[in-house]
Amino acid sequence: FGPAGHGIHVSGLAGATADNGFGMAGVGFRSKLLPIKVDNSNGNLVATYEGIVYAADHGANVINCSWGSTYSGTLYGQDIINYASNNRNALVIAACGNANNMNLYYPASYDNVISVAGTDINDYKYSNSSYGYKVDISAPGIGIYSTWSGASFVTSGGTSMASPIVAGAAALVSSWYPQYNMLQIGEILRNSADIIDTLSNNALYEGLLGMGRLNMYKALTDSLTPAVRLIQWAFTDSADMNFDAG
Repeated sequence: FGPAGHGIHVSGLAGATADNGFGMAGVGFRSKLLPIKVDNSNGNLVATYEGIVYAADHGANVINCSWGSTYSGTLYGQDIINYASNNRNALVIAACGNANNMNLYYPASYDNVISVAGTDINDYKYSNSSYGYKVDISAPGIGIYSTWSGASFVTSGGTSMASPIVAGAAALVSSWYPQYNMLQIGEILRNSADIIDTLSNNALYEGLLGMGRLNMYKALTDSLTPAVRLIQWAFTDSADMNFDAG
C-alpha cells in the first residue's frame, strides 16, 4: 500500500462497496480484496513479484499491478506471470506506465498480462500515458475519484488508476462467465472494447492503445467471438533488408 495511500486509491477503484451512500463505487463492487504490500517504508518496491506469487497462491482470480519498471524484463518475471496464469488461473493486469513513450514496462509487457493504457473523458490518450504494441486495452486514467486514507476520497490520475478499473471489470465479467478461465476473461475484455484509434487526437497512437477503451456493458452482453493473438512470426528476405510492396 505504501505510506502515501496509492494502494488505497487503487483498491477503491477495483472493489469499493456500492449503494452505501458513501464516496464512490468500485468497478468490481462485490469483489473480495486481498491487499498485498510490495514496498518498504521508503516506498521502494522490494517484493513485487513475490507479491504476485502470494496473491496467486492465496486464491486471487485477478491480480492488479499498479506498479512497474523498465528494468525488469527477465525470464524470472515471465516465469512468475506464467505460474500465476497457467498454474493458478489468475489474470494479471498491469499499468503500462506514465512516461508518454513506447518503452517496454514490466510486468505490463510480459506475455499473459493485460497491459492497460490511460484515457481521458473524451477517450483520448491521457497525456502522460505510455503506449505501444504490448498494450492490450485502455481505460479512464485522469481525474479519477476514489478512496483515500482516513475514510476520505481524492481525485488522482495515471495508468495506476486505469489498471484497477480493468481489474474490477475482469472480476465482474468472470462472475458472469464462470465457465471461462481467467485468460479467456481477459480476451473477452479486449474483444469487446470500443475502438478509439479512429479519433483524431489518437491518430498518432493507432494500434498502440490496445484493442480500445474498456466497455463493461459490451463485455457482459456481446456475443463471444474468438480471440486472435500473434504469437510468433518470421520473415525471409534477399538479404538487403528492404521490404518492397507485394
